[in-house]
Amino acid sequence: MYTFTINSAEDLLNIIHVHYHNKKPFSLVRIGDGENFILAQNTVHTVQELIGMYNVVAGNKYSGIAIPNIEARDRLLDAVRRATVVGFLNQRDNYCWYPMTEKIFNHYGLNPPGTCYAFINYHLVRIPKFYHIFRDAKILLVGKPMAGLAKILINRYGFTNITACLNLRHYWDLDIVLQQMSGIDYQVALIAAGANAVIVALAAMDAGKIGLDLGHAVDNIIIHDGKGEYAWGGTTLPTAPGRQTRLGIRKPY
Repeated sequence: MYTFTINSAEDLLNIIHVHYHNKKPFSLVRIGDGENFILAQNTVHTVQELIGMYNVVAGNKYSGIAIPNIEARDRLLDAVRRATVVGFLNQRDNYCWYPMTEKIFNHYGLNPPGTCYAFINYHLVRIPKFYHIFRDAKILLVGKPMAGLAKILINRYGFTNITACLNLRHYWDLDIVLQQMSGIDYQVALIAAGANAVIVALAAMDAGKIGLDLGHAVDNIIIHDGKGEYAWGGTTLPTAPGRQTRLGIRKPY
């Protein structure tokens, strides 16, 4: 049985902050059912079995990576194996959630040192400190909803340095985006690109940067902004913590 080593979004943010402050590379990747289907190809299950369970995985619209795609499986596996923190689902009432993840981890011998709940991303973006930490960082945005997010980060949260915004819809966009990333000066990549986000987060880490797979949590930021609210539901941005509070972070490992 695989358990979480990080049990709150606040603890995860502290870990991210330590890496950012110390200029250490970091990647947060998350495994949901879409990623499970990709990783399970021709290992835990045949492709035919997987499509029989949930036929939408044969198309690009579900996770951005249609199966069969063994190349994507291997790239995803490498990203999960090397990630700083891996999020996964712990619900057992659907085979495609934790039970399949457990089989995948067992098959590949995966035992990530940093683990958390896959949907911790929703809680992470509801913490005001998240925006204080990265307000003046060089931010790269990757994914379909990011053009809208860029305006919100600048206008509502006061971000000062959005260096680029790259669209990534499907797997066939991936290598183009990775090539573009290599020519961009950034410190933190915020990513919302389905299963492709896992591979992008690794690329950011390999470049010595921070790569965060935020997924559909970005949609929540956009929805709250449409209501005139911050991501935590309030209408005011709390004062940034003082210097001692910002830097007096418990080291995660």
